[in-house]
Amino acid sequence: MKKIILFTNMSSIQKHWNDALQSSYITISINNFPALIDYLDINITPIIILFDEMSISNIQETLLKLNQYNHTTILLFNVLPEVHHASSLLNEGIKGYENSFLDKENLLKMISRVENGSIWLFADLTHYIINKYIKSNANDNPDFMSLLTEKEKDISLMIADGLSNKEIAEKEKIALSTVKGHISHIFEKAHVTDRFALALKFK
Repeated sequence: MKKIILFTNMSSIQKHWNDALQSSYITISINNFPALIDYLDINITPIIILFDEMSISNIQETLLKLNQYNHTTILLFNVLPEVHHASSLLNEGIKGYENSFLDKENLLKMISRVENGSIWLFADLTHYIINKYIKSNANDNPDFMSLLTEKEKDISLMIADGLSNKEIAEKEKIALSTVKGHISHIFEKAHVTDRFALALKFK
């Protein structure tokens, strides 16, 4: 069973993470940064760290120090994740950013996603980045579009334009579960696993 470090000095967050992960991972709880560094200096096998941003004073400086540990994968958490702040941290080597109390199902999905080489960001940040940095070009559609139904094509373009599932459901006047089903088929046909990768195909 793989090990995961839980870095937080908040007992409520530690308990939430422990409860969510106990049947899938071996968890190691660490609540101060020097102890984390000591652990990483001694143990050099690949490991994921769930890192509570509120447990340290300077996140940029902290991430800079952690970047020298190539065997670590950092997933950053905040009780109140904020879009503009989070977007400024994407170049600091983090592989995920989420709410500290992310539900068990999505926390496990998040960890699985980064284990497979992808990144995971909370929904508002995903939409912000697609809107700000990725501009779709409808005149130069990627090859996979020919594999999609008309509805899937429409939804693909909306994803590339940064719309959320809820916004797509409202625009198309369909249920949220139907939108999720369409997106699952789109990802499969486009050979992608997330909205970023899909949006980039339109760049």
